[in-house]
Amino acid sequence: MPFITFTTTKTLTLNQEKALKSSAGKLISILPNKKEENLMIHIEDNQVMYFKGKEIDCMKIECQLFHEIEYTYKKEFVEKLMKEVEEITKIPVCQQYMSIEEYDHWGKNGEYV
Repeated sequence: MPFITFTTTKTLTLNQEKALKSSAGKLISILPNKKEENLMIHIEDNQVMYFKGKEIDCMKIECQLFHEIEYTYKKEFVEKLMKEVEEITKIPVCQQYMSIEEYDHWGKNGEYV
């Protein structure tokens, strides 16, 4: 199950939140064996964040994955998602950071696998 958190200084509209959800759901399939139907998303807007020592619009995207994914797929996913975020929120790609964490084990469906 992939889990993506979007944290931003901006206050997002409901339409922007839905667009982020839709874009992430569409793009998650770039990663092998990852599907929108297993994707969980958390959006935190209107957060106090400083970027480069300033109060400017920015976003941190965190993606957690069960099992390791080949670099080329992650690269494509990050580049496309960050461009979509810029289109939706008007936060420039240069004011976004994204991290990907990969886990060998994960708790799901009441068990640890």
